[in-house]
Amino acid sequence: MSVKLATLVLATADDTTGLERQLADWGTKRIRRLALLYKVEGEYEDGSRERARAAVFGVLARHGLGGQAEMVTVVGCEGLSTPFGHVLADLDDGTATNGARRLAIGVARGSPPADGDLDRASFKSHVAAVVEAAMADAGLSGADVVTAIVNTPQPAIGDKGLRGRKARAVAALGAGIALGEIEAARVTDASVLTDASLFTRRVQTFAGPTVKQIEAIVVGNRAGAGGDLVACSAVTDDLTDMRPLKRMLTAAGLALDADGEIAARDRVVAMILKSGVPADGKIHGLRTTLFTPGLPVEKHVRGAQSGLMAALLGTTCAFTTFDPVQQCPVGGSAACAIVQTG
Repeated sequence: MSVKLATLVLATADDTTGLERQLADWGTKRIRRLALLYKVEGEYEDGSRERARAAVFGVLARHGLGGQAEMVTVVGCEGLSTPFGHVLADLDDGTATNGARRLAIGVARGSPPADGDLDRASFKSHVAAVVEAAMADAGLSGADVVTAIVNTPQPAIGDKGLRGRKARAVAALGAGIALGEIEAARVTDASVLTDASLFTRRVQTFAGPTVKQIEAIVVGNRAGAGGDLVACSAVTDDLTDMRPLKRMLTAAGLALDADGEIAARDRVVAMILKSGVPADGKIHGLRTTLFTPGLPVEKHVRGAQSGLMAALLGTTCAFTTFDPVQQCPVGGSAACAIVQTG
């Protein structure tokens, strides 16, 4: 058993030609579970995410794989970003590594919740249970999980923007409870969105219009798993500070070259990065136009992320998103990378 990763460049949001080829190459009968991360060009309300998800699950259904796959779909290809998808497949290929820790993935989904529950602190228990099911699917303990990725439904009534942000925070803290990072008693309606000291370090959460239930993907390293991939993670205090990411990658086995840059950057086969900015919009203590009316702040941030990742990793295929609410220090980033072993 081993986890393989493919990166598919997308011509359109609903482009499935690369996915079809990759599934055929792996052999659909060997696939035990799938985790898909798609970053498509488009806007929140133009249906891009919906088209991408429908097209992918249409392909998976034809191959009998829909029940063993979870998918996160985001928009936002500003700056130097290439529309693409990461596909992680756990293959039954008979390989093992004689005890070495290698990449493992697990997936799970819950039952459809009531809209009014999504942004309540009490929903933490539902999220934690789904993440625990994904951990069991992967054969990982909380300590083994490098990053838990959680999809939550987008609230449909009331102030959808505020409620959606709160729902993502509740999802993050619920996942943190499952991983052993967060004390359940600290997660209250009063602390969600307000307690800056309450955050996870190994969770990224998302919300989407086509998500009907909590969906979880866990990424970690398990002794004896096959393959040549490992996962690593870090949080930063600042959008532009690349030092924690360099430390994360060197701890995973990469080296720095004579200029202090990552050597063998092609061994970083995936970077999953969710970044935020301080509420005052200042970077390094100086005023910016991040919150000036006109261009939404998330577009500023995603454009900045694309340039930072292109410089750090030499790629325009980085899964960069905005607003890691209660997933790292305010103004920082939550990062997960998947690296080929040397």
